Formats: sequence, structure tokens, C-alpha cells
Amino acid sequence: MVRAVVMPGPHLPVEVREYPLPRLEEGAVLLRTIYSEVCGTDVHLHQGHLAGVPYPIIPGHINVGEIVDLRGAPADVDGQPLRKGQVATFLDVHETCGHCWYCTVAKATTRCPHRKVYGITYSASDGLLGGWSELIYLKPGVKVLPLPESVPPERFIGAGCGLPTAMHALERAEIMLGDSVVVQGSGPVGLSAAILAQLSGATQVIVVGGPAARLAEAERIGADVVINIEATSPEERAAR
Repeated sequence: MVRAVVMPGPHLPVEVREYPLPRLEEGAVLLRTIYSEVCGTDVHLHQGHLAGVPYPIIPGHINVGEIVDLRGAPADVDGQPLRKGQVATFLDVHETCGHCWYCTVAKATTRCPHRKVYGITYSASDGLLGGWSELIYLKPGVKVLPLPESVPPERFIGAGCGLPTAMHALERAEIMLGDSVVVQGSGPVGLSAAILAQLSGATQVIVVGGPAARLAEAERIGADVVINIEATSPEERAAR
């Protein structure tokens, strides 16, 4: 049996439940969880702020683990064969259609209406399809990314969901050399965006957020201007 943390529904205490060891389909991978994270999305899930969530769910969509079993010849995103013992992560969004407006025009497959997302769109009755579990079942076709040996699991999970989210935002915004960038929010996503904006060539980075400790961190990582939402009015911020 495999233990997993289950979110029964909005505002309900999470529970530890047991599930049978899954039988692998051809092309599937079984990942032993090393680290998962609590993302802001998980907080929204617990507060019932996301529509269409099939509670009860096994949350967790950013994870790193060890491949303990596989069936057939699954490959990583570069087409290299996966093997037992590798430390890897995976892309939580999958089964996108590749044909809709989001997939083909907007290049924003994370908004594809057909997408499936680990830890969010699967019910706990569907299987071990969330990261808050001892084992995670990676369905055939899920994009798997082995970690380089130079990147320890704790360093990867430290970036959490915030770094790839910020990277996607920066790619969509097409920041260029000399740009001025305003980052609204100084949480993990905002701080990551402030770093990536500088690396993309922005010569002025302004972070709007709070509390003060996070703004101090924004200054430490190179933000040129910080504006505290707890000490300014909306009118003052607009004027700035």
C-alpha cells in the first residue's frame, strides 16, 4: 500500500489515506517522491477558489523523485531512455490537444481546455496522480526531465512552482534589453520574475508588494525600486 495526503474538499482537514500499488501501463513511470511543495495554488484549492476541482484530490504539482519502476521504453524530453535510479521531475500539465487556439496560436498550452494537471484536475479515485504521495504514477506521455547530477533535489524544489511560472511570464512578455519592468507581487513568483527580468536585459525593475521583509529581499536581488502596498494608497502607487 502507498500512503498519500488527500484534500477531501474546501476548508476540510487533509487526511492520510492508503492506496494500492499501481500496475504500470506501457510507457508509464513510477516515481518515489523525494520532495513536493505547498504552492499558492494548493492554498487556493483548500479554500475552494478553483472551479471544477474533483475533490477529493491528492494535491502536489511540482515534485522531484527517484524512478523506481517503468514499463516499456519511456524516454525523457530529449528522447533519451529513462532508467531506474534516475532523479527526475516532470511537467504537471499534459494531455493538451495541440489543435486549439491556446495550443497553436497563443502558445499557451497550460490554458488548453483539454489539459490534465497533476494534483489539480485528477480525483484521488483516479490514482496516484498528485505529488503529496509516497509514489507518483507518471502516465504515458507525461514529459519527464532527469535532473543533472550537479543539481541536488533540494536545490530544484527550492525554486518550486514560482520559478517556472515566472519564466513562462517572462517568455510571454518578451522582455528586451533596456526595458523597464514592473512586477506586481513580491512572493516567490514575483521575486523570481524580478531576477529573470534582470537576466533578460531590463535596466529598471520595480517591485510592488509586501510585506517589508519580502521587499527587502527584492532589493537584495537587485530591484531598483520597491513600493510597499501596506504603506501606500492605490492612488500613490498609480502616481509613482
